[in-house]
Amino acid sequence: MGLYRADSVALSYSNVEAAKQWWIDTFGCKVVRVPQEWDNPPPSDVALTLPGDSEPTILLSAQSEVEQARFDRPSPVATSIFCDKLKKAHEHLSSRGVLAGPIQDGGDMQFFEIRDPEGHLIEVCKEP
Repeated sequence: MGLYRADSVALSYSNVEAAKQWWIDTFGCKVVRVPQEWDNPPPSDVALTLPGDSEPTILLSAQSEVEQARFDRPSPVATSIFCDKLKKAHEHLSSRGVLAGPIQDGGDMQFFEIRDPEGHLIEVCKEP
């Protein structure tokens, strides 16, 4: 099992290639075939798995294709990635050049925030 886990992440980017490389470099993701059961994938869609996952949980789409197809894919306020070892995840991402915010206590969950190159907010949360 990998350090990170995600239930479902779907983000749109102006540059899908750059976003794909960031997810690979940052989290160690692998590119996989977009599953047929995913609804109406545009040609540029990229499916990724986190290390240790057998099924893709991350979908990257071209913003222009999402808008042109008039898909209702609102950008989330924040995307959540989960981990068992928050301090280790913080150190791991920082060592990869990611600006990781301080570890915060949100009451029922500890987390820290990072941003991808296009400014999407990603909260790395300790598994409850």
